[in-house]
Amino acid sequence: MLVVFFISLLFAIILYVSQPKENIANRWMITFCMSASIGGLSEALLTDIIPELELVGAGADVSALLFEAHIYFQFLAQVVSPYAVLMYAIVYSEIVQPGTRKKLAILLALPMAAMIPFTDFHPDIAINFQALLAWVAPYLLSASWILFYTWRNESNMYRKRDRQRVFVVLVPVWLGVFIFNYVGRAINPDTEIFRLVPIFFGLAFMLFIGYIFLTGAFGIKIKVEQQVLDKSIQIISSGTAILNHTVKNEIEKIKFFFNLAQASIDKKDLEEAKSSIESVFSAIESIDNMVDRIRSKTEEIALTATDVELVQLLHQAIDATSPLCRARGIEIRTEWEMDCTVRCDGVLLAEVMKNLLHNAMEAITAPQGVIHVHLFHKRGGVSVAVSDNGEGIPKEELPRIMEPFFSTKRNIKNHGLGLSFCYMAVRAHDGEIVVHSEVNKGTSVIVHLPKSRIVAQKSQIGLE
Repeated sequence: MLVVFFISLLFAIILYVSQPKENIANRWMITFCMSASIGGLSEALLTDIIPELELVGAGADVSALLFEAHIYFQFLAQVVSPYAVLMYAIVYSEIVQPGTRKKLAILLALPMAAMIPFTDFHPDIAINFQALLAWVAPYLLSASWILFYTWRNESNMYRKRDRQRVFVVLVPVWLGVFIFNYVGRAINPDTEIFRLVPIFFGLAFMLFIGYIFLTGAFGIKIKVEQQVLDKSIQIISSGTAILNHTVKNEIEKIKFFFNLAQASIDKKDLEEAKSSIESVFSAIESIDNMVDRIRSKTEEIALTATDVELVQLLHQAIDATSPLCRARGIEIRTEWEMDCTVRCDGVLLAEVMKNLLHNAMEAITAPQGVIHVHLFHKRGGVSVAVSDNGEGIPKEELPRIMEPFFSTKRNIKNHGLGLSFCYMAVRAHDGEIVVHSEVNKGTSVIVHLPKSRIVAQKSQIGLE
């Protein structure tokens, strides 16, 4: 059982030192690892450590103290582990609101205290495993189902892969502990079948180490020297390419407004010409601001966070795109269920919205095109959905749309960087981006920012 002790302890240490304190899900995973660790230590004290100390002449007081520790470590491991597992699954899956999570944490802890009357602590610990199994079974099976459901129903392909890895690492361990420890001991309290549990912990740890070196898991990825070099090259390429993509979009606007200005001058409509030239300067300013945000060759996208009114930012993005949409006969409709001030990089977030609007515009080829911008509250945070009634994206292409240089548009001038940039910018804000699409019906891209980004909030229900 020393294997379980060391593996679980090492897993807990890795998660603790590598993850931010705000990662509540991994706090519960650390709790599970620590409870499993002291469970392994409890068995090791009884079968290995105390006998070895007695052989080398350790005093009776030392043995008695360690035996007492074995008793209480065993109890804590058996009752805390399933509780921590279920709380991890609930928090990780984000299936309930934070306020509800706190209530559940208290409610689900009650069976642990209820096990005290069902346990004899002296002369040695004797837990009533049948009573324990009555609540451990739904806890562990529910946690396993929640992780499976979360993985299978995740629409963001990057998060889906991460959820799959978490499921593959954790669920076999939980089910192994459930069958060989809880069920086995409920059937026969004297069985030794629980000693197979270290096999599951060992396999899980090998998978975990493999994942964090190759692809990442639990938000951790080991960067060896070659990976650092690859990352540097990727930053140089993607930063330059994203800047090129922004310039391409803005140049299209500049051409449009210069043509409009020339037509206005020919008609001697100086006011319209002035308005068009002002729009050109606005497009040039957007390029200038983006250059400031992309640190060429050496750095990733850098955030310059300020407090921004979200509805105002959306209006600015819409105003920048609406002339091109009007020229194509496309209507932009808005729906604000709320308004809020968010702590974000206004330039980057505005560029994200412009990209999404531009993509929606280019996807519409039929007459009576409509783009719908919807701002709403979701999971304690705020979401913006940009939907169109365009051509839609084939199902087989959806998993790749976030990849740099992949484009569904059959045009050499489209470099396939718009959604890749949007993904990186939104992730830099701790948010997520999800795409739903159906061929010949349209596409909806949803940008979600977490509650931590909201500075102030107010209701503002309305259509425009």
